[in-house]
Amino acid sequence: MTSRTASISICSLGLGVAVFLFFYAPPLVLLAKTKWEFRNSPEIWIVPKPLFSAPIASPTAKSSVVSYLGYQFESPTSEVKEEPKSENVVVLSFSGCAQLVILKPQPSGLLTGLMHEMPPNATRFFEDVYGKEAVRSDYEFRRTILSMTPKDLSVLASPRQMVRNSVLLTLKGVESQRFKNGLYSFETPTMRGFLEGNIALDKGVLIQAFDHQDQLLTLIVGAKPGTACFGQPELSHIIFSLRPAPASE
Repeated sequence: MTSRTASISICSLGLGVAVFLFFYAPPLVLLAKTKWEFRNSPEIWIVPKPLFSAPIASPTAKSSVVSYLGYQFESPTSEVKEEPKSENVVVLSFSGCAQLVILKPQPSGLLTGLMHEMPPNATRFFEDVYGKEAVRSDYEFRRTILSMTPKDLSVLASPRQMVRNSVLLTLKGVESQRFKNGLYSFETPTMRGFLEGNIALDKGVLIQAFDHQDQLLTLIVGAKPGTACFGQPELSHIIFSLRPAPASE
């Protein structure tokens, strides 16, 4: 090999290394940092499992339908008591067995609304990084985050995928302690969403339900300690009967 050929080879190698470091080094560092951060977090591996409706032992009458903040559901107990709260929050008590907190629904399309306010180039960047499917709706973005696991962090992925999956997994990790005892997905003709936590093991569980307009309704449910009159069947009864209230209500 002549000195000229050797010089060209060295320059080509150097250029290749420079290009690699420019495009791959930051994503690789982010990926490695994310993997290290969640190395001892078994809950980060949890992904949503389908939640199935289960009949309760003593189903209540049809007249037990309750309606608040534009949504309604069937009460799983015979007694429902509303406790005073602010106009943006409703607190219900079910026969002294459990409490349900209903937060005022969020406007539909928070994510798509944010993207609409972005410059065209920023919007395209957002779609390129997270994928058009993920940013199609708030529900899809939430589903994408909760479905992430460390196995999605691969050094064989493109730099864009490394960044995308590292960011999404980090977003999931912020709240992963909340569903360490269970993470479930559900879908009905009118609602779809996620249940985070286990009513039998956690002080409170979180329900995030999206309607067909992508509006988010958040419910927080906790069973009273030492009681056995409210469990997963009662909670599922609420979830699978949850629906937008008729316009007249």
